[in-house]
Amino acid sequence: MKSIRALPRLFIPGMEMGSPFEIPRPEFEKLHNVLRLRSGAEIGVMPNDGSFWVCKLDGRTAVPIEKHEPPTEPELRITILQGLPKGDKVDDIIRSCTEIGVAAFVLFPADRSVVRWEAKKLDDKMRRVQAVAREAAETSFRMRIPTVEYVQNLDEALAKRTDIVALSELESVSTPLLAAESTISLVVGPEGGWAPREVEKLSPYACTLGPRVLRTEHAGFAAASRLLIS
Repeated sequence: MKSIRALPRLFIPGMEMGSPFEIPRPEFEKLHNVLRLRSGAEIGVMPNDGSFWVCKLDGRTAVPIEKHEPPTEPELRITILQGLPKGDKVDDIIRSCTEIGVAAFVLFPADRSVVRWEAKKLDDKMRRVQAVAREAAETSFRMRIPTVEYVQNLDEALAKRTDIVALSELESVSTPLLAAESTISLVVGPEGGWAPREVEKLSPYACTLGPRVLRTEHAGFAAASRLLIS
């Protein structure tokens, strides 16, 4: 049997494993029409619970062969609280940070965010970014899909959190980003930076990555990389 990392793989969240099951149509079409896999091929199925199941295709049925529990999920759980950026930058942020090991994302319009997600389009936008997280998790051999949620403002994003660290662009901030033991909520601003009201609110949690200014689509990834890659 080939390395499990080399197997074509897909998430089927919540699937009861241990006995043969039918692969949902969208996932089967990807295996059959895109990857050209046929009966007898081995695939990997992740039920989003930390496990990885090697399965053999039998038509649209997957027959579980063996279970693995690869240690691919970081012990440190990072949630990125991201002020909405312009265009497709949010996709890039979720994709790269998922690949590095970020566990969750909370998106919100900051005071200086150029874009606002309209209520009537919110469901479609959330389906898209959740699909980005899922595909990035599959590609990077994650065993869990990061969660993605949307809230209305910074205050709501910070509510009830006790592990906040905010990246600051102020030269007066000299506190470096330090590793945490179990969880960290990392706050990243939009292209225009934080408004004075937000700077004041975040001042108790402010830290810096150094003297250079990073783009919003790079800042969270740089911070997560520092924390997760030893």
